[in-house]
Amino acid sequence: MSEANPVPEYRESRIEEEPILGRVLALPDGRIQPLTWFERLLVSLHLISAKTLEARYFKTQGS
Repeated sequence: MSEANPVPEYRESRIEEEPILGRVLALPDGRIQPLTWFERLLVSLHLISAKTLEARYFKTQGS
């Protein structure tokens, strides 16, 4: 049997709308990172992606 839609081993980050926090970055490890006003603006204008934001927040967490 072959799978039609293989499940990726790594979940990607995504931008989600939270009822109280507004737009947030949902990280693959389950953390939710609220976005700054400027990051929300960049996301709305499609100038930055969830993957770029994930790299930014992983750098600050590792430091």
